[in-house]
Amino acid sequence: MERLCHCLFRPLVIQLKNKFYFLPNNGQSSSEIIAYDWHKNPLGPLEGWPSELKNAVQLMLSSHFPKAIIWGDDYTTLYNDAFAQILGAKENCMGKSFRDIWSEAWSSIEPMVADAYKGKTTFIEDYPLIINRNGYPEQCYFTFCYSPILGSDGTVLGMIDTVIEMTSKVEAVKNAEVINSELAHRIKNTFSVIQALANQTFRKNDVKDALPVFSNRLHALANGHDVLRLGSSSNGTIEQVINAVLEPVASKSRVELNGPKILIGPKGVMSTSLLINELTTNAIKYGALSVPEGSIVVNWFIKNDDNTPTLVLEWQERNGPKVVPPKSKGFGSRLIKMGLMGIGASNVYYKEDGLYAVFTAPFRQIQEEGRLYSSGTRNNR
Repeated sequence: MERLCHCLFRPLVIQLKNKFYFLPNNGQSSSEIIAYDWHKNPLGPLEGWPSELKNAVQLMLSSHFPKAIIWGDDYTTLYNDAFAQILGAKENCMGKSFRDIWSEAWSSIEPMVADAYKGKTTFIEDYPLIINRNGYPEQCYFTFCYSPILGSDGTVLGMIDTVIEMTSKVEAVKNAEVINSELAHRIKNTFSVIQALANQTFRKNDVKDALPVFSNRLHALANGHDVLRLGSSSNGTIEQVINAVLEPVASKSRVELNGPKILIGPKGVMSTSLLINELTTNAIKYGALSVPEGSIVVNWFIKNDDNTPTLVLEWQERNGPKVVPPKSKGFGSRLIKMGLMGIGASNVYYKEDGLYAVFTAPFRQIQEEGRLYSSGTRNNR
């Protein structure tokens, strides 16, 4: 009897395997396709899919390159495991309309999708798109190809999206350009800072007593510039970054730092360092640090804008000379205008009692990879 049952069911097992030959037994995306209730989807049940779709799915799932299939007038989407990485934290995307998955970027990509559905292939490199895949808008870059999928009669049935993310490469090139410009600008500023340090050090002291102090300050200035080193990959707290820039040129009594202990990633470190360095240089040359009685207050905190955590950084100069807006806009002014990582807002006010500036940026992008912050505050250095 057992042998008879085995003989009866064996053809059925072979039939089922043949029916879903296009779905490999490994991979998260393949499992999602098998588990999905396609009866409620425009594509219908798996066994009814046309051979063109089955073949395309089999090729897509067998590829280690990020690929997605967009099928029919509803733009129903299927994708492989590599493409799932590009989706980030977007949920329940399998079987969803391509239009809905990328709704935030649809106005940019829709013309190219329309071309693919007309039988035209589009290939584009380093294409900029603002997408929301982790709970906040991101400027990303992609190299991709939209190519039509044709039926046996030449009719366009859908398209395949072959894509690779180029965000890291594009940002690296842009960062190198900023760093190179900053390097040239910093070399020029360094002479001004050294001159100001010399004036401050030798103003009330004779050469014999002042020379060791001046030498120590130059050494501290060199160490402080380590935080701005090219290719920096270090992480740190905002307080550490600000201290590294201010400590060589201002005594503890002239600087007040207030804010929670916030860990930031390499991009945040570089951006914050460049910003604070430029503000400090200006304060030494023209502002509060150019006179003995001047001081600096730096505050930072987190606030929620439309349920989105936002970092706020305030720079306040006190008891310095009267400040006026610069007549010309050089690289330094542009760097300050860029603010934190070139995102968020940058507002500078030239007040009677000193420069006041406020910078904001999405908190998660400054932190990178969800790093946490503690609520304990630090007061003074």
